[in-house]
Amino acid sequence: MAISQETKKALYQRAGGRCECTMKVCDHGSSRCSRGLSSAYWEAHHRTAGGADTLSNLIAMCATCHKNTRTYGRG
Repeated sequence: MAISQETKKALYQRAGGRCECTMKVCDHGSSRCSRGLSSAYWEAHHRTAGGADTLSNLIAMCATCHKNTRTYGRG
């Protein structure tokens, strides 16, 4: 199921227009990523793979950080 536009908007607002990634494998280390989320350059990542499309289970990520997740590209 696709994430609703309403949920995406709320996720973007919660993130303050910035990537929410804090993964150590990214170039920003364990601090929060400083990349801004342009309208075409961000993705919603599920905290729990296969989990619900709810705000509590999503994190706003720039495309660069999203590609570093273990589950990137899995259906």
